[in-house]
Amino acid sequence: MINAAKQTSSLSSGYADFIRKVASERNNLIKLIVIIFDLALVVSSYVIAFLVRFSGSFPEYNTDPFIRALPLIAISFLAYADFFGLLKFYRKSRRQVIASIVRLVFMQTLTTTFITYFMEGYSFPRTVILGASVFQVVLLTLWNMFMLSLRDNFMDTTYAMVVGAAEDVRVLTEKMADMIKAEKISIKYTFTPDEKDKCIKVIRKSLVGEVFLCAGLSAETKTELLLLCMNLRKVVCLVPEVFEIAQLKSHVVHLDDIPLIIMDRLSLSFEQRLFKRVFDLAATLLALPLLLPFLIAVAIGVKKSSPGKVLYSQERVTGGGKIYQIYKFRTMYNNAESLTGPVISYENDTRVTPLGRILRRYHIDELPQLINVLKGEMSLVGPRSERPYFVERFTRDIDGYTIRNNVKAGVTGYAQIFGNYDTEAGDKLKYDVLYIKNYSLLLDIKLIIQTFHTILKKKP
Repeated sequence: MINAAKQTSSLSSGYADFIRKVASERNNLIKLIVIIFDLALVVSSYVIAFLVRFSGSFPEYNTDPFIRALPLIAISFLAYADFFGLLKFYRKSRRQVIASIVRLVFMQTLTTTFITYFMEGYSFPRTVILGASVFQVVLLTLWNMFMLSLRDNFMDTTYAMVVGAAEDVRVLTEKMADMIKAEKISIKYTFTPDEKDKCIKVIRKSLVGEVFLCAGLSAETKTELLLLCMNLRKVVCLVPEVFEIAQLKSHVVHLDDIPLIIMDRLSLSFEQRLFKRVFDLAATLLALPLLLPFLIAVAIGVKKSSPGKVLYSQERVTGGGKIYQIYKFRTMYNNAESLTGPVISYENDTRVTPLGRILRRYHIDELPQLINVLKGEMSLVGPRSERPYFVERFTRDIDGYTIRNNVKAGVTGYAQIFGNYDTEAGDKLKYDVLYIKNYSLLLDIKLIIQTFHTILKKKP
């Protein structure tokens, strides 16, 4: 009986290995076809640009330089395709693919100009190089959109596993609902940390393609499951702890034969603070005159909708733990906290006025905070500002909570865009640390644009 069980286990393992090998070879073949077609489209774009520029003919003067430059153009394209992730379709939206194409074509255009200048002078007319870049954007976009449609229509269902405490699993699977539907994911197994052995067996048998690890798992359990999944080429989705976010973008130095990971300070340098302040002032001073008529209209609406002041001020905490008075349009009934005391706002909060619900839904109530930005108490982008009462409480209950005070509070930010009024403080902290870790002026601009996009997507 024991030998029979061993044989069955061996056959099962061999079958799983065979399936993995076939799937891997099929995926590699598809990728090779995509690479060849992408490269053919790029080369074709130059030919089309020449034909358009010279009315259907390809001048002999340009033919030899084009042929000599072609290998370097092809190599540079493949390098940029890899660097900008053009060949990665996994969990990638159409907007992300188009953004990759635009960045790639921009760099390809600069590289082609450089190559042709040093090889043959100006053997490629500027109109050809610019025309080719337009054709590249159009052709690569059409081809990649076609590939994404094929992915959506013919993609197999991915069976997944979620590992974590029962409540964490419930919360994560609920928040995965939209992704499950869009990406054809089926949660086939859920395991608690105590069921680690069962979890390992399922992974080894290749019964799942993805493994989701909730926060709160022990370092030992995470390490064991991560190593197993990496060895078997499984996709791992990890809900990170603050410490794990802090390790992102770390750089490695070598102490003789010992690798050393250096994690930068979770704060902004002097020059970053300076540039950020200049950007805040410039953007706010440009925006305020344009917003003034709208702000006056909102103020009149607030005044007429319910008794009380138009602007609401309250003590909040910003960078360095400093306390300041934040300004907002009043969205609650007058003296709303006289009975409840300090309470974090929640969805369908009964203290909120009908107009206040609209102002909150579209974050219009936040606009007076531009005054705080001008005064230097806040930044346009940063962690959500909190009241001293809650900061004191969260500092006691959540490890590392004061890290968010390393930058000024922001009108918008990761937590404001992706979180809700009732998002847990620990989850907001993760977004805040992620922002500090990845800060750049470009990220600030991106998050401001993302804020408008998020507001416009909100349903009435």
